[in-house]
Amino acid sequence: MEEILSQVSKIKREKLGTDVPLLIFRVLRHYTHFYASDLLGERGANILFINAGKALGDELGKVLYDEDLDKYLQNIASFVEKEKIGILKIVEKSDSKLVVQLDECITCAGMDNIGKRICHFEVGLVAGLVEKFLGRKVIAAETKCGANGEGVCEVTVSF
Repeated sequence: MEEILSQVSKIKREKLGTDVPLLIFRVLRHYTHFYASDLLGERGANILFINAGKALGDELGKVLYDEDLDKYLQNIASFVEKEKIGILKIVEKSDSKLVVQLDECITCAGMDNIGKRICHFEVGLVAGLVEKFLGRKVIAAETKCGANGEGVCEVTVSF
């Protein structure tokens, strides 16, 4: 996985630069999920996106890691906002659970209510980041989603 991050981090676009319009990102993201669903079924596509997010979370966790949980979470929140993924807020933190909300979610903020939660990659990303800190597997679920008319994305992690 580290090799993938290393390779995709190499960008040479002197004229066009590194920014990509959000619409283009969303088209690529949603069409990929649509076709993965055709091939794997909706549940299989969701698992694929969750697992991809987990793998990225694991790698990103290595870069953002701090042994102090509050500092680690702040590193994550700063990264998420800097990279315009969204605005991360810690809603609940205990010895057995972490609840985070992602406002202005890159995947769904502003979409119409389509009646389902769709931010599977983000669920995996959060799970991977938490697993990196704890050094063990966790259970993560999307408990709110902007695309489901809930106004914000929320991931609940149990450990």
